[in-house]
Amino acid sequence: MNSNQKSTLGLPSNLSLDSLREILGYFKNDRATLYSLLFVNRLWCKIVVPLLWRQPFDMASLEDYDLIIQTYIYCLPEKEKSRFILAGVKLPHHPTPFFDYPTYLRSFDSDKFRQALNSWLKINVVDSGFDPLNILCKPIKMLFGPIVKDRYSVMPRNILHKAVNKCIEPIVQDYCATRPNFDVAKEMTSLLFSGCDRLRILKICYDEDSLPLMEMIDALCMKNVNALCNLQSFELCIRTTMKDDLENDYEILENLFWTISRSATNIQHMKIDVPHIHKFPEKVHMALYKMISSQKNLSSYMSNYFWDSNFSIHSALKDRSLKRLNLWGLTHFDDSLVQGLLKWTSLETLELVGCPISPIPCEVSCNQLNIKNLQLGNGYGSCPYIKTTLLQMCNKNLQKLTIEGVTSEIIEEITQHCPNITHLSLCAYQDISKSLPKLISNLRNLKVLTLGHHEKFLFTKSTIDQFIQSIPPSLRSLCLNFNISFDFLKLLLEKSQAKLYKLELHQSKTYPDKFINFLIDYAKNQTQIKLYIPPEHSPAPKKKSRLSVALEVASLEVLKNASKHFNIYYKQDNRNFYNLW
Repeated sequence: MNSNQKSTLGLPSNLSLDSLREILGYFKNDRATLYSLLFVNRLWCKIVVPLLWRQPFDMASLEDYDLIIQTYIYCLPEKEKSRFILAGVKLPHHPTPFFDYPTYLRSFDSDKFRQALNSWLKINVVDSGFDPLNILCKPIKMLFGPIVKDRYSVMPRNILHKAVNKCIEPIVQDYCATRPNFDVAKEMTSLLFSGCDRLRILKICYDEDSLPLMEMIDALCMKNVNALCNLQSFELCIRTTMKDDLENDYEILENLFWTISRSATNIQHMKIDVPHIHKFPEKVHMALYKMISSQKNLSSYMSNYFWDSNFSIHSALKDRSLKRLNLWGLTHFDDSLVQGLLKWTSLETLELVGCPISPIPCEVSCNQLNIKNLQLGNGYGSCPYIKTTLLQMCNKNLQKLTIEGVTSEIIEEITQHCPNITHLSLCAYQDISKSLPKLISNLRNLKVLTLGHHEKFLFTKSTIDQFIQSIPPSLRSLCLNFNISFDFLKLLLEKSQAKLYKLELHQSKTYPDKFINFLIDYAKNQTQIKLYIPPEHSPAPKKKSRLSVALEVASLEVLKNASKHFNIYYKQDNRNFYNLW
């Protein structure tokens, strides 16, 4: 393209600035590409920098966290920088950056912010060294430090102020040096929140070391509500398991909930992670209720907060906007939840992880739910109301189903009430080999099937043929999340009428040469194969297994040849492979 065909902005004549912003916006999560685009020209640099700094801690590795804080420090006014020096913090001379990086912040994670701040402090806090005279003076400095620290003028206006500074400077320096974390955190949090008016994501993690940061977030949210007015995602994660650790901070949580309910009413995704030991007092409970009920477009809600059958916090959820509900560790499952499921007419995904502590039977409703995706965690197999209520109410609308701890009784209910399932994931801890073929044969539109966690629970020598015959021709993806024997695998793949596009196997014990070679031949049918084997069996294991000698495993030469035909992963943990969405 000739130079006369380009606009003065460095754009092709037929490409607008808004179009360029939209195009580059597609790379907002691709750090490597964004870094390369920085150097195209000045205009592209101005567009890319806000994308890189919208969520800087997610775009950088943990080792580079301190550099982010350092860059933010450079953006501080000279007055605030002087306070850092008094607090015993090293600040290398650096001109004010060309870009005002704090204004680009869109995602704030208090846990990552604290990690970054501590990492930066370890590098930049000055070690004052040993001073024998300081041992005698320290008690005096600690006594008068809080009194005189506010009398110190960072920018003295006259001779009197300079004289006062000269007298009290040693006391102020010593006092500030004993509290660098608090002072720096205060200035940094103030910088980020005061300059940001378009925060999209706010994640607050609370533990026993988070009190100073929580106090500052609370104060700054009250001071600058504009920072939250465009909030789209809010997450609260309380990690402390000691009830006493949180009692003194209930007021902070209450203020935060009320602030969000007034200033951020368009949150789309919300997660409240509070251990059951922390049942909020009435004031905090009501503030949380108000925060949830004030949302106009909440589409996803995840929580393990205490479910009270008399006054359910989840009754605050709006009836039209909610599309995904994830509840784990429920305290009750009763009619109040059933009525909520009927009210949330747009709900498509329901995830119940962890069986209720106090199950309460509920009446069967003849109304049908619009739920398309359902996940039931371990323990619900022993709860009869799941079989008689939830599965019956989902009926023909259910398309994706994941159950951990499935039983023969639940399989019978699925067979009877849910014929339109296209994606099925079952983890069995007891024998379901006789009822499973009947279910599979009834699912004429089944496309994806995941099974676990032990071969003997799923099919035996007497039921393997029935299972193979039950597989519908519509099946395209099969995941076996357990160690399957070579003989059963060979029968399954050779006799099945389904044409598999994807095959996933998890072999924790046996995968001899004949097993691998058979998969190589099967991969020639244009099937994408993923094989997961223990990490200690990799060509360069980090740790040798005592059982590896006794296991029947393929040779390194065979595995090397197999890697040319399909993907081999050396991973032990397979708990997350049951999820279908």
